[in-house]
Amino acid sequence: MINENIKTKDALEEFYQDKRSENIAESTLKTYDMHIRNFINSNDMWDFTTSLINKDQYQWWIEDLKEDQNKKDVTIATYCRSVRAFIYWLQEQEYCDIFPVKIPKYQKTIKRCYTQEELQTLLEKPSRDCSEVQYQTWVYINLLIATGLRLSSSLNILVKDIDFKNGVVYVDVTKNNQGLALSLNDDVLKILKKYIQLFKLSADDYLFSIASGSRMANHTMQCNVASYNRAHNVEKTSIHLFRHTFAKNFYMQTKDVYTLCQVLGHSNISVTEGYLKDLGVSLFADTVYNPQQQFTKKDSSPKRRGKLR
Repeated sequence: MINENIKTKDALEEFYQDKRSENIAESTLKTYDMHIRNFINSNDMWDFTTSLINKDQYQWWIEDLKEDQNKKDVTIATYCRSVRAFIYWLQEQEYCDIFPVKIPKYQKTIKRCYTQEELQTLLEKPSRDCSEVQYQTWVYINLLIATGLRLSSSLNILVKDIDFKNGVVYVDVTKNNQGLALSLNDDVLKILKKYIQLFKLSADDYLFSIASGSRMANHTMQCNVASYNRAHNVEKTSIHLFRHTFAKNFYMQTKDVYTLCQVLGHSNISVTEGYLKDLGVSLFADTVYNPQQQFTKKDSSPKRRGKLR
């Protein structure tokens, strides 16, 4: 039986409390909040009971996004996923009637990763007279392309999180709140060790910090990477694109989607498979199936010459 007494604003707070108990990352909740507030504002439902939320209001909101706010189809789909999570939660709590919440279709495009030539340019060691920011950014890019870490995860790494003896970096801040232990290759370990020495960082310091020792803000690193890339004539400036590039290169080299799933911190293999599909990577081996070779016995009789009659 539908509860017709709870207001939408109260249900939203309960929704967030529930999600926090599931250890949903705060960054994910912030995204939810922006999208769900847009939905509630559009229908002016803050002080109305959730029992009034229905399929028509959801569809009207989508049309509003398309027309009045002029958002791209892929952005609208992202908004809808957040609102779907909220509406399905309402339905589970019996706060509104059950109805299907469909995500509008949109034209997917293949993400353009950093090319091998661009990576070679960006990973080339800076000159001795480079600035500290340039050198730090170079180190940062080396770490990302070797691990596929997200921006927030990488900026929360402390110096003591790196185990140089065993070649591992421990990542405590992740999107799904599940810690990671990622292997580092010898080249990256050497780069990090020298960087830590040059910047005189202690064990409790953030690996990438500002002059005061505080954790570097996401926006600051985004600006640093953008400036670094443009200075090297690379038009792509996205930090998350390094994660895409890592995933594509890792799979192309290993063909190991299971390990890639673990390294990227995905919840299951299907997420990683979809990730690779968006990058234009085929999960099928480039071979031709030959049943004749498998099931047909080889003919040891002499080969005929001429035509068969």
